[in-house]
Amino acid sequence: MKVVSAFPGARVVDSLPFSQGGTAEQARKLVSSGVEGFVGYLGAMNPARLSYVLDAGLAFMPVTFAGEYKDGAADEIAQLTALGIPRGVTVWLDLEGIEAWNTPPNELIRLINSWAFDIKSSGWMPGLYVGAPQPLTGKQLYSLGVVRYWLGIGRAVAKLTPDQAAKLAALTGSSQLDAYPDCGWCMRQDWHGNPVPGRPGGQLWKDTGVFVDVNQVQADHQGRLPAWVVAG
Repeated sequence: MKVVSAFPGARVVDSLPFSQGGTAEQARKLVSSGVEGFVGYLGAMNPARLSYVLDAGLAFMPVTFAGEYKDGAADEIAQLTALGIPRGVTVWLDLEGIEAWNTPPNELIRLINSWAFDIKSSGWMPGLYVGAPQPLTGKQLYSLGVVRYWLGIGRAVAKLTPDQAAKLAALTGSSQLDAYPDCGWCMRQDWHGNPVPGRPGGQLWKDTGVFVDVNQVQADHQGRLPAWVVAG
């Protein structure tokens, strides 16, 4: 395995179902359909499924489950080590959900920074998936110890106090403030529809049998890209 920069325009899918039980044939079919990168969940990926991804010609990046910032990065570091993920790869922390929304911003910032510090100190590149809902403003996001940002589906909105919302509405006509880090995003996720009973979120990717979310890599405003691992 070797670490290289992702490239602008790359089509990347993330998939919990594949992370939990994907096959070598499905990985090959993803490549045949034009997919170039795969984001897999730490705690679900195992060495066999990682080999399916890399052997098929897909690049790989890891992502955590939502809420993993609460207990530091020890679990993630152990999983990265067990998978043999080389240092330098972007490791995405999933920030989204009601629990995150209801966490006081200062406490959430402290927890994310602690996670990011441990990941960076161990040699990997900490990145943040910004989903919805989450409470931080763009300025607060940009102040974090992470160094890459991935915009989740939909719109990332900051949590404002009633007074802040009223002042913003008086100035702009809207009481909602987009949470946009100053550096922008280096990956964006497309809308895919909501999960329904008996079916995961995402879309069933044509001819693969895999439910995926679809993303595109782009350079952020500083020209930065995520780093992923490829076979070789």
